[in-house]
Amino acid sequence: MMLHDLAALAAAFSIAVSNIIAPSAVRQLGPVRFNAIRLAAALLSMLALVTLRGHWAAPPGDQLLMLAASSLLGVVVADSCFYAALARLGPRLTAVVYASWAAFAAVLGYLLLGETLSTIKMTGVGCIVSGVWVAIVFRQPVAVAQEAHGSVGAGLLFGLAAALFAAAAVLMARPVMAAGLDPALATSIRAAIGLAALVALSVMPRFRSSFAVDRSVVMRSALSGVLGMGVGMTLVLFALTSRPVGIVSSLSSTTPVMILPLLWWSTGLRPAPAAWLGAVLAVSGVVAITSGF
Repeated sequence: MMLHDLAALAAAFSIAVSNIIAPSAVRQLGPVRFNAIRLAAALLSMLALVTLRGHWAAPPGDQLLMLAASSLLGVVVADSCFYAALARLGPRLTAVVYASWAAFAAVLGYLLLGETLSTIKMTGVGCIVSGVWVAIVFRQPVAVAQEAHGSVGAGLLFGLAAALFAAAAVLMARPVMAAGLDPALATSIRAAIGLAALVALSVMPRFRSSFAVDRSVVMRSALSGVLGMGVGMTLVLFALTSRPVGIVSSLSSTTPVMILPLLWWSTGLRPAPAAWLGAVLAVSGVVAITSGF
């Protein structure tokens, strides 16, 4: 297994821990303010890392524009569509639909960047996506339909749009990372641009939150940002320096599978047996992707 493959899997785990911390903070702060705090924490942590390493080489203008577009697509557009889907479909079905972003990334990488995958690796991508779906649907014994509210059709469109824009965001970052830009610096740039956009949104009446903010909520949001947006995204960008978009997106999309043991440990609720079957299917996909074939 290549170091860059391990980085993508480590990103999935870091994001899984981040997601365990996040839900209560999202409810209290609202998605825009929560994301703004996460990005601010990620930005500060990555700026500190870049300073310590002394990697302050500014990217060329075209790379900066690509990172800006990647940030706006991933942080602002994809997240907005994701939360719109979440309000209509509930968390489980939204996660199932959003898991298709790995397949979108593989297809876009082939169409736009000419990245090709062997039959075994394409089968691995399919196993991971299918395994993630199964793990999400059967994670707990609650019917998916009970979580849906409002228009399911609109929710599905928003969920697919979120997945497509998230894939496009990774796709736009790939050439920049392949050119050798420092991953921590790239994360800092993406976080700064995304934070500026979210701050602009947060002052609009529609996106304001009426909940009071206490220190513990801010700290949970910040920790979620450092782990998810800081560590997780930096590892994804590092993996993109030498691995195809389809491979990186598939490996880093195993977060819902990695959440299974974390939820069991944190809540005491054992996932359903079918969810573990999904995990086995996803692991089989990881083995296929990281094989030498």
